[in-house]
Amino acid sequence: MSTQSLDRRLHTRRSWVVLGFSLALTTVTLYFIFRGIDRRFLARLLATQDRSLLAIAAFFILLQIGLAGERWRAILSATMRDRPPSMLSVQAVFYASIFFNCLPLGTGGGDIARVWLARKFALPLSHLVLSVLVDRIFTVVAFITLALATLPIIKNPFAETAWFVCASILAAGGIGILLLGTIERLLGRWRHQRLTHLILRTAEELQHLTRSAGLRGLTFALASGLCVALAAYCIALSLDIDIGPMPMVAVISLMTLVVALPISVAGWGIREVSLVALLGLLRVDREAALILSVELGLLSTLLSLPGGAIWLTLRENHNVAVPTK
Repeated sequence: MSTQSLDRRLHTRRSWVVLGFSLALTTVTLYFIFRGIDRRFLARLLATQDRSLLAIAAFFILLQIGLAGERWRAILSATMRDRPPSMLSVQAVFYASIFFNCLPLGTGGGDIARVWLARKFALPLSHLVLSVLVDRIFTVVAFITLALATLPIIKNPFAETAWFVCASILAAGGIGILLLGTIERLLGRWRHQRLTHLILRTAEELQHLTRSAGLRGLTFALASGLCVALAAYCIALSLDIDIGPMPMVAVISLMTLVVALPISVAGWGIREVSLVALLGLLRVDREAALILSVELGLLSTLLSLPGGAIWLTLRENHNVAVPTK
């Protein structure tokens, strides 16, 4: 057996192991969170829910997708200064990738699909991968920033600890970018290894972003994160959950940072445990928090389904040049 064939088999085996672990973790967490739920109280909450507010929540999720697409377009435009892709082409590729975020591979599968479709943008594959990594960093920075701005409102020791952790992560990232040259020299011979090289290249890409492109990308990232929180807040209002918009921003920011870890199937299970635990700190009933989490996940999944149709259309026309400005 050739070395290449052996590597392929090992990679396939690792993929199945990761998928099996994600399925197992999702199953266990969902079982744990649904166990002991008061079904009568759950049914009563659903029966009295204000459905019109669910429609508003759906609008905010759609707006979040659009703003997230613009966040990525700001990064791409900074990379392709001469012929940046049109807004329609970037939004189409981004929406198609959202569909894959809801499949077992989660955001990783969505990022792979985004890079595959974005080959039309006349950028080297390495630049496309870097643009997606920078986009993810902007997303994380935005949610950490939102958490830092809103966590002080919650009077709880956990909120204080979470604020300190978020501030430390943000400070460490900023210092790391400023001292990139020194860090690269310290790494020495390890800087040419694949993962280390990718991290350093991503940091360099962040350094080389123009101030205007960075501000636009971060602004869209913050607005996109706020839309997720507003969607959750609308669902909370529909269930008559007594929580203000600012605490909801803090809760959703922390929840999103946890769900971003690729350890469950499209975030299911981890999202429910996180929201039930975080909202429990604000004395929200477990049943109400669980409904909020499930409905937020279902709305996001349903609104991502059109991305599958866009994916099929773009895949069939992958040889057609993408329009530019």
